[in-house]
Amino acid sequence: MAVGVVKLPIHTRCHSIHLGTMIKSLQTWQKRWAALSLRQTLFLGASLGILLPALVLGYFQIVSRYENAVDLRVRAPMEQYADVLSRGMAVAMWNVDKGVADELVDAVMRNPDVVSVRVVDENQEIFVFKRNEGQVDGQMLKESREVVYNGARVGQLTVELTAARVEREFKSDILKLAQGLLAQVAVSFLFIWWLFNRRMMRPLQELQAGALRLARGELKQPLNTFGTDEIGNLAKGLDAMRIDLGHLLTERDQKNATLEHELAERKRTEEALTLSRAKFAAIFDASPVAMTVSKLGGEFTLVDFNVAWERLFAQDRALVRTSADQHNALWQNQHERQRVMETLMQTGEVSRSPNWMLRGEGHSAILCEVSGKVFSQGGEPFLILAYEDITEKQKNQQDILQLNATLEVRVAERTRELSEALSHLTAAQSELVRSGKMAALGALVAGIAHELNTPVGNSLMVASTMQDQAASFSQDLAQGLTRSRLEQFVAKMQDGASILMSGLRHAAELVASFKQVAVDQTSINRRRFDLHDTVEEILLTLGPSIRKTTCTVQTQIPAGLAMESFPGPLGQVITNLINNAMLHAFEGRESGVITISAHADGNDHLIFTVQDNGVGIPQAHLARVFDPFFTTKLGRGGSGLGLNIVYNLVHDVLGGSIHVDSPPGEGACFTMRLPLLVAVVQPTH
Repeated sequence: MAVGVVKLPIHTRCHSIHLGTMIKSLQTWQKRWAALSLRQTLFLGASLGILLPALVLGYFQIVSRYENAVDLRVRAPMEQYADVLSRGMAVAMWNVDKGVADELVDAVMRNPDVVSVRVVDENQEIFVFKRNEGQVDGQMLKESREVVYNGARVGQLTVELTAARVEREFKSDILKLAQGLLAQVAVSFLFIWWLFNRRMMRPLQELQAGALRLARGELKQPLNTFGTDEIGNLAKGLDAMRIDLGHLLTERDQKNATLEHELAERKRTEEALTLSRAKFAAIFDASPVAMTVSKLGGEFTLVDFNVAWERLFAQDRALVRTSADQHNALWQNQHERQRVMETLMQTGEVSRSPNWMLRGEGHSAILCEVSGKVFSQGGEPFLILAYEDITEKQKNQQDILQLNATLEVRVAERTRELSEALSHLTAAQSELVRSGKMAALGALVAGIAHELNTPVGNSLMVASTMQDQAASFSQDLAQGLTRSRLEQFVAKMQDGASILMSGLRHAAELVASFKQVAVDQTSINRRRFDLHDTVEEILLTLGPSIRKTTCTVQTQIPAGLAMESFPGPLGQVITNLINNAMLHAFEGRESGVITISAHADGNDHLIFTVQDNGVGIPQAHLARVFDPFFTTKLGRGGSGLGLNIVYNLVHDVLGGSIHVDSPPGEGACFTMRLPLLVAVVQPTH
């Protein structure tokens, strides 16, 4: 069999080589395209999408314009020239008139696009030939016509035109179109770049940065949403993923923290349990209280007991551990033991149950308070019992009961003695109060005598003068009385009578005032009175006592402040407070001022204050100033009852309240809040 070698044609082999080169180039461009960034890919794709259609469309448009321009400006005039010349040349050639033929050809040659005009006769001899030597470039177009005269062919006409001018204009248009296309492409590129950068690249870069933050675990900063387009939806999805991821991480951290806390708590619990067990064992063994641990139920098998229990019951440890009956037999009364165990089974605990317990050989029984509690260890119930020896305590209690029986007699006797002492003290207090009242009454009498001395003395002096004037008038009457002497006597008698009446009227007012004060202080009568007038009357009776000291008393009470109360106890309160201030406030001082003031407090009460600018009351004494028999000048004029009487009168009789303030260096101030209308009561003595 013959084998032949087939040789491919040369053009087929070249085509295969060219195809392989194209495939390699295409693969190279694919690799380069894949290596481009998204921005470069988008720009390149947009550029090709704009440029290629513009080039293709521009090419077809330019070619079409060029062909139209050639047809309109070259081919159409050429055909017209050929038609006109063929008709004009027919007569000129028939008449062999070359002059006319030249004129016709010259007229056509004026067109710069005409290259040449050639006219030949039927013998192919040139009849007219004109050529423009400058028009030799560009596309050449020819048009031929038969020259016919009266139906007979007399020659042939050939007109040749060039499209050079159209081509030049075509090239200029191409240049302008290229410039416009470049400008359009540049503007489009700029707009596309701005649009891509604003709507795609910048959002994608921010999304990339946000994704990197998410990858690093930075979840606090939210992602921008970039509107409602696809990138915005992607951003919203990433932000939602960020939020969900944050929740998941937070939940994970919380669960981790909870697990760590639980593990730490479990570890601490285990450590505490281990420590507790160790402490329990140490405390159980070292406890001075006798204790046992038994299984709950059945025979209450003994599990362990401490050294104190072994010492208390004088038992052998080895013997007790090997015999449950030995432990149970320590109860002297088995019925009591059964009752205690039943209580533990029902309630889980028992507290201080007294039971007689037996001890080891050679030892007497003891009375123990048994306390116990049920607890669980490893899911198994146990019972812990504590035994406290109260034998000696019981004996001491019996001794105490016997002692208490004898003490009751002694306490009753001592109570009787204290009652008698209290009766004596009460009588002494009453006597001191009575003495105080008598002293106040004595001061009142002294004040009356002192205040009445001036008006009565003046009245006595005027009366004696009038008596002397009457005696002198009698002598003048016996000797002969003149009218002027009579008028003089009458005038003197009228003046004396006026002075006498004024003094006696003043004395009568003083007596009436003293009488009202005396009645108020010696009795407890409820009446309506003006506080200003009542205080002035009280100060009038205290005038002699006040003038013996270096202090002065001022009042700041508005007129018309009426009360319906007990003026007697109120006067005693004012008197005691003034006497207390004169006795204690100004010691070591040359002078002092006592201020009495009052003002309304609402519609049904008033505030009444007695204040001095003396040395004040020490802070340690403020809480005791109203206590009975408390005084810092016992034996030096102080009885310790003045302020106590004030307190009792204000609270029990006047129905008010009183308190004292003494800022350091500002004296003492007694403030009372009294009702304007006191309820009808029967004050105690």
